Amino acid sequence: MNMSEELLNKYFKGTCTPEEKILVIQYLNETDDLPAGVFSKDEWDETPDAIISEAETLLMFEAVRKQTTAKIDRISWLKITAAAAIVLTVLGIGLLSLNRNQSKLMLADRQNLPVEIKNAVNWKSVVNYTEQDQLLTLPDNSTVKIYPGGELRYTVPFVQHNREIYLKGKGFFQVTKDKKHPFIVYAKGVSTTALGTSFTITASEKNKLVKVQLHTGKVWVKNVDSIHIKPFSEILKPGDELVYNILLNKVKLMDAKLPMRKQKDNPVIFNFTQAPLADVFASLEQHYRVKIIYNPADVAEMSFTGSLKLTLPIATILEEITELNKLSQTKTTQGYLISK
Repeated sequence: MNMSEELLNKYFKGTCTPEEKILVIQYLNETDDLPAGVFSKDEWDETPDAIISEAETLLMFEAVRKQTTAKIDRISWLKITAAAAIVLTVLGIGLLSLNRNQSKLMLADRQNLPVEIKNAVNWKSVVNYTEQDQLLTLPDNSTVKIYPGGELRYTVPFVQHNREIYLKGKGFFQVTKDKKHPFIVYAKGVSTTALGTSFTITASEKNKLVKVQLHTGKVWVKNVDSIHIKPFSEILKPGDELVYNILLNKVKLMDAKLPMRKQKDNPVIFNFTQAPLADVFASLEQHYRVKIIYNPADVAEMSFTGSLKLTLPIATILEEITELNKLSQTKTTQGYLISK
């Protein structure tokens, strides 16, 4: 749309007609630039400033502030976020490096720890507070009969280099064979080592004697503290009994191959080597004058090797024999009944 400079001058001077005013307004809405010669410099300078009310001024200032502050805030937030990201990254790298160094230090410290601390294990203790014998199965399937007042301690895990047991009181051991892991029982300074056998150890706290009775297999018995006292080391055979006097540091070994000792022409000990169990029962019946009832088929393939002290009650002797052969005994009016 073309517009003459004359009409524009009339519009700005307020001398145009209403029809001309409409045409000029329409032109101004559609154009971005006015003709260069519409106003002279003197006319611009002589044009008075428009008067704006205080309210309108505040509104205009607020609108400008919001636009300007929003841009500044966005820029500031981006800068802060970027700076925070950089700080977090640096901290993360620092912490990761610190953790790695601490891990290395902890590993180094652990490597410098004493062997006792690095190989720390848990202990399990079993005490028989009852008046009855208590049967315990160990993790390697060996069994221990703990007599009243006895205590057994061992480490968990049980099987490491050796299978080690600490005994107070009296215990009967039936050991599972394992040549790679010797079975060792410590009792009052005496160690008894077996690879697969059965034996009884008596080590009462109130008694100065430690007794080791071997029933089957072989065991190696020695004193642990051999620095301050005279050492001893004995290999027991089935039927042997070792008695160690702690106070006197003396060892007494009763050999199963020695002739049967007598007192007033009566035998004190019965020694058996692979004797059929039926023959053992017959000898006990004759000596104790009691009836021992059993099913011959139950004991047909069973034998006994060991020494039986005839000064002990018949019930104690039968208990030892039946335990070794996994039998049971029952007291009857006539004597004793042995059964599976």
